[in-house]
Amino acid sequence: MILLKHGLRTVDKPYTAKVFGVDEDQFDELVDEDTRAELLDGVMIVHSPATIEHDDVGGFIRTLMRLYARKRRLGKVLGPDSLVHLKTCRLLAPDAYFVEKRRAPSRKVKRFEGAPDLTLEVLSPSNRDNDLLDKRPAFKAAGVHELWFIDPGACEVMIDRKRGRHYNEEVVTRGKVHSDAMPGFWIDVAWLWSDPLPDELDCLEQILGSGRR
Repeated sequence: MILLKHGLRTVDKPYTAKVFGVDEDQFDELVDEDTRAELLDGVMIVHSPATIEHDDVGGFIRTLMRLYARKRRLGKVLGPDSLVHLKTCRLLAPDAYFVEKRRAPSRKVKRFEGAPDLTLEVLSPSNRDNDLLDKRPAFKAAGVHELWFIDPGACEVMIDRKRGRHYNEEVVTRGKVHSDAMPGFWIDVAWLWSDPLPDELDCLEQILGSGRR
């Protein structure tokens, strides 16, 4: 576990700290299962524990994705505790990611090697710049088919969809967001801003039911 301190006091507010000049071997030595950290081109990025809102929204949509992928036998949904190894010195941990069935990793492997089919990040003030300015281009460079960025502060969902060598960007503030990477999966963005969040099984029933009409 890594603690961020200011003088003699431990920092307990949301933060993102960067440690430069770290390779993969050093990263593995420094990081354990209790540390939220990533590695991007020699920079180790250490995150504070997630806020309640971040954890709640991320857990809600991750549950929907997992249940849907399992029900439709599409593949595996993981995150946020496992790492994605995009390339040398690029080890990232999306809040959720989907890998289609034929490439789904075994439970025995340490991390997923390659580009997921879909990655999802929940934005917060402490990680927004890192997610949008650093991780977003890294995921695109790796060829991730679809990227979702959920922004509770702005009440919007940003989606990047790969089209040939380029990405189409879309911002949704109301209505449904549909996934190409997980065929038939969608969410109503209003679900994400509800407090409390709606019941996942009720939402899943709506998603599954819409495909039968």
